[in-house]
Amino acid sequence: MRRIAAILALSLLALPAGGEIYRWTDAQGRVHFTQDLSQVPPDQRPGAVERTLEGSEGGRISTYSSDSDEAPPARRAPALRTPDTSAGRAVHRIRVERAGTSMMVAARLNNSVVVPFVVDTGATDVSIPRWAAAQLGLRDSGRTRQYITANGMIEESVVMLDSVELGGARVEGVPASISSTMDVGLLGLSFFNHFTYHVDTAGGVLTLVPNDLAESGQIRGGRSEAQWRSEFGGLRARLQQVDAEMSRTNSNASSKRQALDRSRSDLLAQLDLLEGEADQARVPMAWRE
Repeated sequence: MRRIAAILALSLLALPAGGEIYRWTDAQGRVHFTQDLSQVPPDQRPGAVERTLEGSEGGRISTYSSDSDEAPPARRAPALRTPDTSAGRAVHRIRVERAGTSMMVAARLNNSVVVPFVVDTGATDVSIPRWAAAQLGLRDSGRTRQYITANGMIEESVVMLDSVELGGARVEGVPASISSTMDVGLLGLSFFNHFTYHVDTAGGVLTLVPNDLAESGQIRGGRSEAQWRSEFGGLRARLQQVDAEMSRTNSNASSKRQALDRSRSDLLAQLDLLEGEADQARVPMAWRE
């Protein structure tokens, strides 16, 4: 996983020209972001804005995709098209900051915490850094999900954000994961599924136009049918793996069988949590198969 050692100067369309996001760390080691330089302690102001990213040579920040063997949901997501602005929908144009091959924006989570994000439409979910989860008061839900990254499979806690707001474009009830390895977030499909969008790389502008996929039922709880199927399919596949390993394990290997029993119980509990999340989002039973 590519580690980000410094945060870019970021700006939102809603801010005045030149508006920036400033980063500072308090005495307790908590990271803060603010749009008002006066809120940064005077001794930290000279270094509050950093315009370089450090990371692996030639690499890009890892994309989080699903743990399914199916094609990544991003390739099927109905939101992937050039925005049609002729239907009278609101048009949101957000300035992006280039960081090598990546694009950075700043989004406000739960109406309170501003977090820098890499725009990543290949990521299944929004991913937030652990420092942001701590400032938001989010606790591990007990449900985890496996994600495929450039460095292999990882498992992260899954939470629900009350809202994600980017330059006036707002989505409520956004599934997200908590990353322990990144200092910035990934803005993925659980946000972008609600929009048609276009990136003007030359002009440095991300255009978002709300679609009607949530209203028409094609998106439930921020996810498409393919993504919900992948969620349920991934958990059931892990259960099958545990059951298969159990069947191959000698009955005398009590410690291993106990470990497998714990794994199975944990996966069943996570499946129950996912069913509850799907019920709340009114996900059809056919999407859970």
